[in-house]
Amino acid sequence: MSKVVLRVAQIVGVLVLAGIAISVAVGLVQWLLGVAVIVAIPLGGYWIYKQVKARRQPPAPATGAPTGVPARAGGSDRRVELEGRAVLDASGRCGWCGSPTLHKDEFGFPTTPLKYHRAEIEAML
Repeated sequence: MSKVVLRVAQIVGVLVLAGIAISVAVGLVQWLLGVAVIVAIPLGGYWIYKQVKARRQPPAPATGAPTGVPARAGGSDRRVELEGRAVLDASGRCGWCGSPTLHKDEFGFPTTPLKYHRAEIEAML
């Protein structure tokens, strides 16, 4: 055999091996993508289920919200009425004073209308 035929056979062999290597790499990538899709479908369904379930649950009360006031002799209804006014209305204004801006505590941080107007509420009781 001549050197040219051996050289051509060598080039063909290298190209075939390169093709096999590329095919194996592409097959591995396709397999990984397939497994990712197979795993993602049930996990995505579970995630959607959790999101829908969370929307159906009533919201948890805020940490600053009043959880209950001990009953006083004749004053509990009045307290509930006054504290009920110290909330943000639908337009974002304070229900107690009508201020369109957030109330700030003594350190300059935003606070709830109930905490801000606590002294006024206590004075009216």
